[in-house]
Amino acid sequence: MLNPPNPHPGALVVIEGIDGAGSTTQTEMLLAWLGRIGVPSRFTCEPSTGPIGVTIREHLARRIELGGPEAEALAFAADRMDHVTNEVAPALARGETVVTDRYYLSSLAYQALSCDLTWLREINRSALRPDLTVFLSVPVDVGVARFSGRATRERFEEDRAQLARIAETYEAAIAALLAVGEEVQVVDGTRPATEVHADIVRLVARVLGPRYPGVAMPVASSAE
Repeated sequence: MLNPPNPHPGALVVIEGIDGAGSTTQTEMLLAWLGRIGVPSRFTCEPSTGPIGVTIREHLARRIELGGPEAEALAFAADRMDHVTNEVAPALARGETVVTDRYYLSSLAYQALSCDLTWLREINRSALRPDLTVFLSVPVDVGVARFSGRATRERFEEDRAQLARIAETYEAAIAALLAVGEEVQVVDGTRPATEVHADIVRLVARVLGPRYPGVAMPVASSAE
């Protein structure tokens, strides 16, 4: 079952990965590239900065507790619809390329630790389908090493065993999306950031080319 396609002139691009995969770095680099080539763009992330997203962030930081795994999954799905309705869709309608650090693939991976994948897909089925999802693939030990020095950690950044389980649920979620024809591209995230960025630019340029015919899309090289 496919999520509804994006009907707007702007493109929806998602950057995903396990904790420590480098999604924040690559999102920032992609937005800088879009600015250089003159494509109107907007950064966003999930959980969102909306009222439901703020509640989820409090939950992840252990300052409040939601009522179990199903309540958590429903909260993420509700935040996503609020996010799409109030921020993502209006920006896409204006012709902006929206780059989001995490989207429903994260729910299909993280919440699948405790919830049924089919049910998770059902409660997220109304969210707009991304034009491109990039998954940054890194070994679990790399992810652990990258986030282990953080001053604070969220609930999912607990230990190697949990991150290994999340990596497995990501694999299952990606396979499910690919099986129904979603555009999910797996990129090796272990390389230098500029090399990873170059691969992402090539993928994004293919999506953006038809939308911005007056903008040159450099696809051979991207790191500047």
